[in-house]
Amino acid sequence: MKRYVIAVMAAVALVLPAAAAQAEPLAIRIWGTPALLGVAETWAEAYRQDHPEVRFEFAMRGSDSAIHGLVGGVADIALMGRENDVVDDNGFSRPKQYHATRIEVATGSVGTPGKSHAIALLVHQGNPLGEISLDQLARIIDCGGQTNPVRNWGDLGLGGAWQGAAIRVHTFDMASRTGIWLQDKVTQGDRRMCWDRIAEYGEAYRLDGTLATAVDRAAQGAAGDPQALLIANAAQAREGFKLLKVSAGTGAALAPDAATVGSRRYPLTRKVFAFVDRKPGRPLAPHLAGFLRYVLSRGGQALLERDGDYLPLDEATARAQLERLEVAQ
Repeated sequence: MKRYVIAVMAAVALVLPAAAAQAEPLAIRIWGTPALLGVAETWAEAYRQDHPEVRFEFAMRGSDSAIHGLVGGVADIALMGRENDVVDDNGFSRPKQYHATRIEVATGSVGTPGKSHAIALLVHQGNPLGEISLDQLARIIDCGGQTNPVRNWGDLGLGGAWQGAAIRVHTFDMASRTGIWLQDKVTQGDRRMCWDRIAEYGEAYRLDGTLATAVDRAAQGAAGDPQALLIANAAQAREGFKLLKVSAGTGAALAPDAATVGSRRYPLTRKVFAFVDRKPGRPLAPHLAGFLRYVLSRGGQALLERDGDYLPLDEATARAQLERLEVAQ
């Protein structure tokens, strides 16, 4: 009997550590831009209602550090409100010898600063121009290799006093992530901007200690310039400015609003991404894949509408991202 009791106790001693390990919460560590913290916490809180075994840790120090968290093994998801660039790609692929898996999880906002807002083009109310194409915008801002540059409003078809009036661009810092995205989108990465006609603005603190965003400062600078082309966001369509409709060269020109940005028909819409480290030919850990499936589900996307800034994915895009999540690369 004594030997039996000892054997049972030994078996229990072996089982208890394994049971304790199984009971330990599964962690999902999210790194990324601080602008996405509220959304990420909302997703996490909702997911934990059905999956209390999962806990979340957030280190939202910026998009530039997010990929490095994956590389260092201290992050499970990198949330970024911008496209990955060569620095991100090389920083991951060189040590890993494969690429990070990129999943679209949201559409940028219509006009909320810092929330991957769509880029809007605006002019003064008195300017008769109503629409512009990306090609025309390229010929306004890019002086590198343009065979038919646009310098004056007359080059866009305006007559009268506007015909010889120079176009003066007021916008955010072109070396910022937003500025680089715009150049990649409009000028195909050409960096030879027409600096003689471009006034750039960065963030700055006001005397009362509040932060003036780059787009707010650009609008302020453009307010006193009737010949201004303001590159900012839709929130600046006030105080004397009007939105231009924008075309990509084919199809109708569109102004940025919830419908055109949400459907991504507006050509200067931006996207939000989640990056994960998935080794080729191997699936993600079940708890991590489960959370991302929830983010891409109708319920997860509906939470974006409640948040009110970032916009949900359309159904076709969400399905495509779910398929990408399931495919072992």
